[in-house]
Amino acid sequence: LRKCMGGICRMAAQRGYDVLLCYADEANTEQLERQLEARKVDGVILTRTLLTDPCLDLVRRHRVPFVVVGRLDDENALQVDNDQVEASCEMTRLLLQIGMRRIAYIGGSTNYTVNTDRLRGYLRALEEFGMAADRELIYSGVESVELQIDALDAALERKPECLLCCDDALAVSMLKALRQRGIDVPGQLRLASLYDSEILLDTSPTISAVQFDAAALGTAACRLLLDSMAGKEVVPKQMNGYQVILRESTK
Repeated sequence: LRKCMGGICRMAAQRGYDVLLCYADEANTEQLERQLEARKVDGVILTRTLLTDPCLDLVRRHRVPFVVVGRLDDENALQVDNDQVEASCEMTRLLLQIGMRRIAYIGGSTNYTVNTDRLRGYLRALEEFGMAADRELIYSGVESVELQIDALDAALERKPECLLCCDDALAVSMLKALRQRGIDVPGQLRLASLYDSEILLDTSPTISAVQFDAAALGTAACRLLLDSMAGKEVVPKQMNGYQVILRESTK
């Protein structure tokens, strides 16, 4: 998020706009609502998309120009996203190609579209290899430390060859928990993440991951919003690329 915000702020400054940061989630939209009601903003960038999104309802109700960083099932809405489905599919595909067949997927809340897209990519890769998904190797809604431990213990009972985590923080938590159990990575179990960050380079072993350019994503989102506000013709749905990086944790 920090790098994405940096891209947004730099583009806004180039165009002569200031950035106001508001915190909002599924249960709390008060800051955003206050700013919209006070008419203090010309446009809004939503940095995460939910399947059920109160922030989206707010900006639409107030008729404020907006763009989302993520995916919406609305072809006319302005949106910029990384290709989460194909990125997850390619990472899973590579793990399958190097011989792994029992890959456990551990992900966060499926109300976030990014998590549903990453799960879709994982399932697509299994289908490409003619493999039926083992639902007992799929753990979604893993948001708390307690749920992480429960998911890991349940997965280990199924004897996976690899844990595929939906993001960097979850991958690091899994690595620590595996080390506490005396399980060697990658010797006994391999580990990969569907989102890369600096913290995955500071672990031992370093963790294989999908790398996105978060700053470019923020820049693209802000440019799209400002171009639209200026009356320019824009492509409403823009997709950024990715790179899969295999490191020590999947050797």
